[in-house]
Amino acid sequence: MNTRYLFAFLLSALVLGIALLAILGIWNVIEWQYVQKYFWKSIQSLIIILVSGCIIYMIQSLLGKPEEDRDRTTGSSGS
Repeated sequence: MNTRYLFAFLLSALVLGIALLAILGIWNVIEWQYVQKYFWKSIQSLIIILVSGCIIYMIQSLLGKPEEDRDRTTGSSGS
């Protein structure tokens, strides 16, 4: 399984869990204070995961390029 699909599955599961928690709070199945406390903590955690993922992606895209790609993008011809 590709890492991209695993990461997408993990984030989808987190969003589904947060949505389920919010729906249970709306229908008063669980206490609203419980929902508020953990809902905002969950949203903040998702934002941190998203921002850190973007930073890691930028680092990998800038520093993780193979040498062949750098030569090709600078305009030097190999012939």
